[in-house]
Amino acid sequence: MAFRKSAKELLQLAAKTLKKLGVRFWLSSGTCLGWYRQCSIIPYSKDVDLGVFIQDYKSNIIAAFRDAGLPLKHKFGKVEDSLELSFQGKDDVKLDIFFFYEETDHMWNGGTQAKTGKKFKYLFPKFTLCWTEFVDMKVHVPCETIEYIEANYDAAWVRELKQGLPVDRVCTSL
Repeated sequence: MAFRKSAKELLQLAAKTLKKLGVRFWLSSGTCLGWYRQCSIIPYSKDVDLGVFIQDYKSNIIAAFRDAGLPLKHKFGKVEDSLELSFQGKDDVKLDIFFFYEETDHMWNGGTQAKTGKKFKYLFPKFTLCWTEFVDMKVHVPCETIEYIEANYDAAWVRELKQGLPVDRVCTSL
C-alpha cells in the first residue's frame, strides 16, 4: 500500500510539472496496464510510466523536474533517436518518461538496456489519446488501449487478460 501512495503522489507531481511546461502525456507501460487491468496502480510495480510525443519535448524538462524535487536518475538516447528519461521520486519510486516518435504507419519508442547499452525499438500501432480518471486525477490514456497494451506485452498474455476482465469495467475512457 505504501508503494501505491508514493506512486500516486509521484504521478500527481509529474502531471503538475508537465502541465506547467505545456507537455501532453499519457499513462504508459505498466501504469497503463494497471489502469486497464485493475483500475489502480499495480502494487508490486517499482515505477510510474508515462508517454510523451517527441514533438512535445521541451529542453527544460530535466530542470523542471529537478526543481520539483525529482532529480534525473538516467537519460538514455537522444531527442532525435529514442529519448528516455527517468527521475527519482521518494521512497525509491521512479518516474520513467518514454518519448514516442511517429512514422507514416506506426509509432515507436526506444529503449536502452542499462547494463549493456544495447538499443531497442518498440513498435506501436498509431493511437490517439482519450481522457480517463485514474487515482483521483484526469489523465490521458491511449484510446486504442488493447492495441497499445498488446504492443507492450505478449498478445497471448493480453488475450488471457481480456478473458478475465469483468464485463462492466469501471476504468473506461471519459
